[in-house]
Amino acid sequence: MGKKAVVFCVKGLHIMLTATAITSLVKNYKSKKPMKILVLLEGGYQADIDFIRRIPDLYGRTQISIDFWKPPYDLLKNVSSNFASGTWLPKMTLWRLFLPYYFSNYEQLAYLDNDVLVETDINDLFDQLPANAAIGGVLDYEDATHPQNNRAKTFFLPDTKQYINSGVFVANVSIYEKVVPYSKMIELINKRNYPYGDQNIINIAFYNHIHLLPWRFNLQYDDRLLKKYEHLAPSRIDEIRGQFDQPGIIHFAANGIFALPWEKFTPTTKWERMWWETFLDIKKMQMANLN
Repeated sequence: MGKKAVVFCVKGLHIMLTATAITSLVKNYKSKKPMKILVLLEGGYQADIDFIRRIPDLYGRTQISIDFWKPPYDLLKNVSSNFASGTWLPKMTLWRLFLPYYFSNYEQLAYLDNDVLVETDINDLFDQLPANAAIGGVLDYEDATHPQNNRAKTFFLPDTKQYINSGVFVANVSIYEKVVPYSKMIELINKRNYPYGDQNIINIAFYNHIHLLPWRFNLQYDDRLLKKYEHLAPSRIDEIRGQFDQPGIIHFAANGIFALPWEKFTPTTKWERMWWETFLDIKKMQMANLN
């Protein structure tokens, strides 16, 4: 494939999470191919922007470059002012839905939430998506580990067999736009309010056009929750746990059951320690390079 980019969307102080995620991506990038990271930022400080742009150079990954963009406000103008989510997700979660229209000069885009660690060469994620597919993602763990809870009707879907988590996905831009043109995306967004906002919308929009990725590219639960739900879906839990030793992207998405690494002072799991080690690594790098 040709031009590729990884995209983050961030507001204000969440830039600290973005910087940590980018650091993990940069440190694990092995390819000599150029890679672009695009950060859609609302608010924030120029000093943070300037430093984050330097992260690839600090780790000797000069083939990676980072650009900052304003959010797709023009594309959002047609979203109803009444848009709301049952989980009170902010309207900014819709930004990710418009990325292929906003960056149509790219062939592939990968969207990552800010609360992730990238533990593989990000090209591994791009390579998972067949050239004829619109979008690829990993099943949402809430449904995958609770097969008895059929939420299809609640989510306005025929079934949830391919219901993906929208915190990590990769798209072939031209096919994405062809399957769901901008006008259709706006129509879906404005049709009703959805319990899980953008995640419901992307699954409805691309129903029967989703390529499922291996669990390792969006590891959403650590072993604490896998143990908790093992009796509900033992074979599926075994599948997920079997990919723990080759993590691609760790996503801290425990649905509020456990505190997030940055919400407490003492890390108690391997993944929490990994997050703090990555944060401390880039913070030490920053402090050493301050004037």
